[in-house]
Amino acid sequence: NRIVFEILESHGATLLVKSKSMLTDECEMGPFLARRGIEVIETDLGERIQQLDDEPPSHIVVPAVHKLRGDVAEVFGRTIGTDPDNHDVAYLAESQRRHTRPYYLRAQAGMTGANFAVAETGSFVVCTNEGNADLSASLPPLHIASIGIEKVIPSLDHLAVFVRLLSRSALGSPITQYTSHFRAPRPGSEMHVV
Repeated sequence: NRIVFEILESHGATLLVKSKSMLTDECEMGPFLARRGIEVIETDLGERIQQLDDEPPSHIVVPAVHKLRGDVAEVFGRTIGTDPDNHDVAYLAESQRRHTRPYYLRAQAGMTGANFAVAETGSFVVCTNEGNADLSASLPPLHIASIGIEKVIPSLDHLAVFVRLLSRSALGSPITQYTSHFRAPRPGSEMHVV
């Protein structure tokens, strides 16, 4: 937490958009940064629902699995001004997307976790179904990746097996919608791996 804060502070960052990092939830990075004046916005739907309801994630893959559509409608109605009586899933998802997207453009920093870190290439991989990790990593000028040592795998050959295994084990689907590889910062930006 301290290292991430020092990176953010050195860049004058006061707004961080975050996607796919259960490690940061485990170490309570959000509250740590908030106490130091940095606003953290969760960008993935389940994590954002939980953040807006001031609750921690309840499941590692589906953070708001315990909430019904009506619960989400109530949370969004109370926090982002949507119709609390509209329980339509498409309406709720689109409302959250529209509310969250402007934060990407204002954020000075983005944070992701990683599903895998490939020793052979020095890259890390983030698997998502919403694409918010790509936006968090690509739109702000600073990308911080928070990666646990348990994410390291030897090679791209291993990665192919693990990517298929991840989605089948977590969601029962053959593969995630987005499998993004990060190896270096894009031109004109900066990347840190913590």
